[in-house]
Amino acid sequence: MGVVLLVTAFATDYWVTASPQSVTNNSTSDTPDTSNSSFGLFNGKQYLKYTTGDRSFPLQALCNATEGVCAYIFLRQGTEPRAKLTELIQEYKKNGTASSGLGQIEHGLFSFALWVCTIIFLSLSIVMGLVTIGFSVFNVFGRPIETITGPMGLYLWNGLSLLLTILTLSLFGALYGGELSQNFLMFEDYKIGWRSEGHTSLGYSYFLVIGGAGAFIVNLILLYLSGHTLSCSYAGSGEKEVDNGMILY
Repeated sequence: MGVVLLVTAFATDYWVTASPQSVTNNSTSDTPDTSNSSFGLFNGKQYLKYTTGDRSFPLQALCNATEGVCAYIFLRQGTEPRAKLTELIQEYKKNGTASSGLGQIEHGLFSFALWVCTIIFLSLSIVMGLVTIGFSVFNVFGRPIETITGPMGLYLWNGLSLLLTILTLSLFGALYGGELSQNFLMFEDYKIGWRSEGHTSLGYSYFLVIGGAGAFIVNLILLYLSGHTLSCSYAGSGEKEVDNGMILY
């Protein structure tokens, strides 16, 4: 169950939901007065309500490892994502000074390190969860004679899965709390008065990861209640072989 929850979280685009608001009253026919957004680790969507009608455009996460920043690019018609990211970085370098009050966050840029580490640890959580499933099946239908493949291994793999999941939650929590919750809008929207701070919340995809961590905790509890100990199962396996009339030399 934990692996299913983690894979679902990885694949869905509801890690963050938001409804940015305009802080200006200078609304025109070309300026949206309300918006709703949701995005995951890679993609998302944003709905803008113009006076002339509703319009929706996708969001795409792009990063520049050299500069150490990422941004959710709002793919309006005619927008080239990579060029837009470069433009945002150049605007930040030009305008991002302490005196101007316009920093990285105001330009819609966020930490590449936190973003990529979240993806890496979430991926490792899924892999370790699959390893846990594999060894669990082996313990049910096979005869583990090595410590690492027996009960000790089950504690180890479940514990590592839990640890990696907690790291994933912590990394994205830091990214959300320190940057995304303050602003994820591109600078051109920020300049005309749009603000997302105070109008964002963690979405169900993030809570699925919490559910995955809970599932690994339940696995550890059930393993403990089942009476398995942290000992090598070699002796028990040897007795099974002798009972079957086999003598091992």
